[in-house]
Amino acid sequence: EAAEFGDLEVWQDGKPVYRLEMRPRLLGDFVLGAWWHSTSPVSHFRKSLVCSRMTEGGGRITLSGHTFTVTSADGGRKVTELESDETILETYRERFGIELERVPEVRKD
Repeated sequence: EAAEFGDLEVWQDGKPVYRLEMRPRLLGDFVLGAWWHSTSPVSHFRKSLVCSRMTEGGGRITLSGHTFTVTSADGGRKVTELESDETILETYRERFGIELERVPEVRKD
């Protein structure tokens, strides 16, 4: 079945981890997943704040709570724990272009 669409199966330690499906998608195909990520009590996105963007070199930068991660295009990662609110606000400003008055907090529903 995977070969039918040219899907790519990713294996780790001899076990399938996930499949990249190549079939075309419509925007509506993402509604259920987006709803789950934004409403499920077990979703990572309901338990922490995540700010992430692609970098010009094909990597990614991510700020989640006090953890700032730089991922290079080849998958290398550098993780830094930010020690102060001032450093977190500076990272939002300088790395993401977001000016905040205070460090955001996860809403308690």
